[in-house]
Order: sequence, then structure tokens, then C-alpha cells
Amino acid sequence: MPRKPRRLTESGIYHIITRGNNRQSLFRKVEDFDYYLELIQLLKEEYLFELYHYCLMTNHTHLLIKFFDEEALQKLMQRINLTYAKYYRRQYHYHGHVFQDRFKSFPIESESYLLECGRYIERNSLKAKMVQDLKDYPYSSYCYYAYDQEGPVLTPNPLYLELSSDPSTRQLKYREYLLQSRPYEEFIAQGLMAN
Repeated sequence: MPRKPRRLTESGIYHIITRGNNRQSLFRKVEDFDYYLELIQLLKEEYLFELYHYCLMTNHTHLLIKFFDEEALQKLMQRINLTYAKYYRRQYHYHGHVFQDRFKSFPIESESYLLECGRYIERNSLKAKMVQDLKDYPYSSYCYYAYDQEGPVLTPNPLYLELSSDPSTRQLKYREYLLQSRPYEEFIAQGLMAN
């Protein structure tokens, strides 16, 4: 029986996760990460969406995206995954599934969770002990917010902009916010954790 198409929620905002098949690496070298981000940038011209936060881990990805219509929701990730899978197979002479199942999408219904979800996404490399300082992980949106690093693929999270009218103060508050510890259970209770 075919799967039902995903419907756009009122907020239009989703935490989207894709995983490598059997937990295999999706990104083996810097060029792979770059290609994935360039692909998202290219598709922004075709589909109407805003990317607020991202973290590309070696075997999975996290994206926090606002969609404005159902077509973008239903087609964007399909296009990203199909195009990236073709690239991956070509680069590594790989046969078989690149991604595990369909992507997962978790609606962010409450605006108050918008920045918290971004925080969770950007802390992935720290949680996985890949880095000791978030600024050392180049494949996330963290430095865009914390240090005003260029991020042409990103649209600023509206709650980030509310941290302060002064850019330097806003960046400092954001860095402090991401360093705050949060109990794992609290995150699950908020409905943001996605397996």
C-alpha cells in the first residue's frame, strides 16, 4: 500500500533527519559535505523554503526547514536524496541504497521550540564527541549564528534575531545559550527528540 503524502502543518516548520543506509557514511570527504550544501542552495531557487539550522554528520543529516507549500515539503527532500545518492554512487562506485528508508520529518508546532530545536541540531557534533568546541565543526550552522560566518544557504531563525538588536551581543548570547546543559529527558519531553 502506498504511503500517504506528508501534509503541511500550520507552522510549516520541520526537523528533518536523513540517515545513511545501515548507518554507513554519507560523507567521506570535504567535497561531499560541500556538494550537499550546494545542492540545497540550488534547490532554494526551485522550491520555496527557509533553512534555519543544519548539521551534517558523517552518517546522517539534520535540517530545520520552514516550508510554505505542500509541494516543497513533499519534493525537496526527495530531490536532495535522489540527487545526492546519484552523486555518491558515481563518486564511490557504490551500488545499493545510500539512504535508510524515507527521511523523517518532525513538525515544530510551537514557536518557543524553534530555537531549542536549532540548538539540539547544532550540538550534534559535540554530543558525538567529534569536537570539543562547536566552532571547530565546519558542517553546521553554528558559526553562522555564533560568529557571523557567511551562510548563503541559511535564513536567520526569527527567535535568534530576538536575542538582541546588537549583532555582537546577539552572537554572545547565542554562544552562551548553546553551552547551557540540558537534561536529555527534558528534550524528549519537549517533543523535539527524533530517533
